[in-house]
Amino acid sequence: EQQLKWDSYHQLQQLLRERRLMRAIALVEALAQRMPQDPEVRQWQAIAYQTWAKHLVKQHKLDKARNYLRKALKTDPYNKSLCAQIEQDFLVIEQMI
Repeated sequence: EQQLKWDSYHQLQQLLRERRLMRAIALVEALAQRMPQDPEVRQWQAIAYQTWAKHLVKQHKLDKARNYLRKALKTDPYNKSLCAQIEQDFLVIEQMI
């Protein structure tokens, strides 16, 4: 189980580097279903959502971006660093409107 987790983590990092964001989200969502109580997996999932949201902002798909930012907050609500970053992302969106 731990080997699967770390293999998935390395694959996730690669997917994020390659900007294959939907594939990264699919991978981490599948891992989260298998390990729903794992806080690291939830953190990775939230980061994938936030990364996708930032991509959507660049494409001016602001409603979708907001939805993914909310998903990120819901997935890992106690991650103060992530919450602060997401707050900044919401401010960027508001400035674009």
